[in-house]
Amino acid sequence: MIELHNVSLKYGEKEILNKVSLTVKDNNIKAILGPSGVGKSTILKLMLGLIKPNSGQVIVDGTDITNMKEISLYAIRRKMGMVFQGNALFDSMTIAQNLGFFLRENLKLPEKEIIERVTEQIQFAGLEGYEDQLPESLSGGMRKRVAIGRALIFKPHMILFDEPTAGLDPVSSKKILSLINSLRANNNLGAVIVTHIIDDVFNVADTVAVLYKGEIIFDDVTEKLHDAQHPFIRSILSDKILEV
Repeated sequence: MIELHNVSLKYGEKEILNKVSLTVKDNNIKAILGPSGVGKSTILKLMLGLIKPNSGQVIVDGTDITNMKEISLYAIRRKMGMVFQGNALFDSMTIAQNLGFFLRENLKLPEKEIIERVTEQIQFAGLEGYEDQLPESLSGGMRKRVAIGRALIFKPHMILFDEPTAGLDPVSSKKILSLINSLRANNNLGAVIVTHIIDDVFNVADTVAVLYKGEIIFDDVTEKLHDAQHPFIRSILSDKILEV
């Protein structure tokens, strides 16, 4: 579904990514693990075509988007849903309005279909009874579930998560991870998860890439992370969580 081939990126003189290559398969959950500031979220922006690499290729569903113009990227982005770290909900809109907003604005769907899709995501996220609440009245975990529902409402092939459990309590984190697992099991979707929390990786990811100093130092099935000998990986396995 998504491929990065020898992608390098600099901001001025600062090197962010150095010849990074990744593959994200359909119906597969891929984690990108690393501390803050190493370029994890930058990789998500590259996948969405929000920024361009200095060199290398970004391919989404067989299409090279590396130098694609903005007007052509809309159809590509429709194949991916994005869940931002801060959720990016509209504070003045109810939960149901947040979920249906982009369907009304971008797809111009019939109101009956919009209501059906909103209801489906309300049920999937376990938010029945909260349809008319504003985001500020919900817990952090519930707001995250609304954000996931909004990403799913376009019926994408892949969901991108930026630190999905950051700042959440253990119970809320468990619910979010359960939702992510159900994407593959019940919706036949793939996901990319950027995180600094190693337990999240072992709970949901089929494969994991470890980003360190702008380079991928590990990229394999998650279970093999325990066998990795790189000093950085050995240290984070013992710490369980990276510095943020």
